Amino acid sequence: PKLDGLAISLRYEDGVFVRGATRGDGVTGEDVTPNLRTVRAIPLHLRGNPPKLLEVRGEVYMPKAAFEKYNAWALEHGAKTLANPRNGAAGSLRQLDPRITAQRPLSFYAYALGETDAKLPKTHSETLAWLRELGLPVSSLAEVADGTEGLLAYYRRIGEERNKLPFEIDGVVYKLDRYDQQRAMGFVSRAPRWALAHKFPAQEEATVVESIEVNVGRTGAVTPWVLMTPVHVGGVMVSRATLHNADPVSYTHLTLPTKLEV
Repeated sequence: PKLDGLAISLRYEDGVFVRGATRGDGVTGEDVTPNLRTVRAIPLHLRGNPPKLLEVRGEVYMPKAAFEKYNAWALEHGAKTLANPRNGAAGSLRQLDPRITAQRPLSFYAYALGETDAKLPKTHSETLAWLRELGLPVSSLAEVADGTEGLLAYYRRIGEERNKLPFEIDGVVYKLDRYDQQRAMGFVSRAPRWALAHKFPAQEEATVVESIEVNVGRTGAVTPWVLMTPVHVGGVMVSRATLHNADPVSYTHLTLPTKLEV
């Protein structure tokens, strides 16, 4: 499942967690080690016989039930509520005070490896099983599928279960299982040819247009935007939007200003 959270990288040396960072631009991320130490799902010490160096990549997320519970607590105590689980996870990890992060109900799933001196299994699925043995949480929904039909069947099944899952997802990720085939396919720029995200259709909701306003930028560019009855879409309450694309906009009895005074 393609988790809707914040991608991070965890570095373990001799089985001890020493550093954690956000993905950033793919090369340089933000060091959030103190905050990651407060996430209970992230082990500070690995089990078994870990390698000398192990970089684990995964996603920090906020479970739906925990998100609702936290917002209820925030309302009761006069604290600021979170807009949605994804923003809650990202904002929590970027807090300057780790004690604030510790109050947030964050969780974590590992899904890949970075730098390591370990001798790896031949497949990605075997690597995920190995990470579980080391004490790292891995999604139980990860499966091996056979061929295009197997992938699409998995996509449809996860889509049907989406609303029942305890965390937010926006699609699934397909990965070629064998590492030798991954190496043969290689990368395009920084994107792997052996992995593909298959997103679910965008969530749509109906609302009422209350008014259309026009904004004039410093260069004279005119951008119309709409004020509408607030509607909940994808975990966010939306009350205004730009009308930058006229094609999908349908309206009747609507008058835009023909003269602007600036």
